Amino acid sequence: MQKLLILTIATFFVFSTNLKAQLYDQNVKKIDSTFIYVNGEGTFINFGNKQPSSLNILAAVQSGLQFSSIDDGNNTETSSRISMNLVRLGVTGSFYNDNLTMGIVSDFTGTVGILEAYVGLSFWEKRMKIILGERQTHTNNRLAMADERFSQFLSQSISGSATDGIVYGGLMQNFVGTTREGGIYLETNFSINNFRIYPMLSVTTGNGQGFFDEQNNTDFKYGGRLDLMPLGDFKKNNAYIAHDLYREEKLKLAIGVAGSYNVKANNAMGNGTENVTGIYDKEGNATFADYRKFIVDFMLKRDGFSLVGEYMNGTIKGENLYTNNLATVELTPEEASTKYNVGEAYNVQASYIFKKGFAIDFRYSNISPEFDIEDSIIQNQNWYTFGVNQFIKNNALKVGVNTSYIDYKYETGNTTKWSTNLAVQLIF
Repeated sequence: MQKLLILTIATFFVFSTNLKAQLYDQNVKKIDSTFIYVNGEGTFINFGNKQPSSLNILAAVQSGLQFSSIDDGNNTETSSRISMNLVRLGVTGSFYNDNLTMGIVSDFTGTVGILEAYVGLSFWEKRMKIILGERQTHTNNRLAMADERFSQFLSQSISGSATDGIVYGGLMQNFVGTTREGGIYLETNFSINNFRIYPMLSVTTGNGQGFFDEQNNTDFKYGGRLDLMPLGDFKKNNAYIAHDLYREEKLKLAIGVAGSYNVKANNAMGNGTENVTGIYDKEGNATFADYRKFIVDFMLKRDGFSLVGEYMNGTIKGENLYTNNLATVELTPEEASTKYNVGEAYNVQASYIFKKGFAIDFRYSNISPEFDIEDSIIQNQNWYTFGVNQFIKNNALKVGVNTSYIDYKYETGNTTKWSTNLAVQLIF
């Protein structure tokens, strides 16, 4: 079955590269219906010219090799693996002149079959949109708002969750994890001359990707984001991916501020399935603390060069919380750091894409716990990553290799890890 899948994909890719790739342009007059394949962007089915509508069918496959070495000062352990990092199929639709949008994304490598499912309605001359369903949330850092196929560093991840950390660095591994959440989203935009402003609000389940899962003794997660683009809009989704994939002709800058408040968060990062235990209220009933995140980030791009900076802070809030059901031992901030990911992190990464599609990439991440104690979930970490990528056929084919050096500083000593990834990604 796996060989058949690979053969089918390869055959489709060879055939499709011989087609005349046409960029999808709303300003071009269309006939009643068209069927267009665009390298790196999938297949567009356009129909209707009075109230234009379209479907985009997009698939992505990424396979890779990883070599790791961990040294705790006493022993060195090495490991290797071959994996399918990404096998994904998505269909998005725009109807009635982009007033109604919807999408569904299926993932075949992770823990859930349906990764995204949402419907959106635009109004107020398309300057406002309300979206219901499960999708990329805007209450995380900037690079968590893009699909995994746009990752600067290729490696294995699990259904929108940066569980191994290599793809997105230590910031997302320690404070984000799941990048998709189910709920209601409100997005709007307006301009002051060329200055673009994007306010966003959301109310989600706080259970990460478990949109339809029952919530145990929890409440909702409230969040928002404000993006400012003083030099005008970026091309396409270029404001939320690490590379300057579309080569901005003029200097572009995006500055974002985001935050969320998860009432009674049962997940240590505030956006996943239940993994927090041992907290009780006055009556001895199991309960949880409130989890808060604050994010500041920026992105600067021009002519193939990209610079991204992100800062995130995670804290908790709660009163009358105890660590025993007799309600005699109060939950201290230090003890709470053993149950929730509290602390701060910043991430800085840069890249440059040459006109032939060759890219070089750098990243540095620093993670600091709120309390420097042995049992804290968050521990001091420094991440150093270097990578190279080759984009072929407008990102339809991407080959990348990267290596990361990670320095973990524990009270009991230091542990270092080298991780090297080689991956090939095909989008069709």
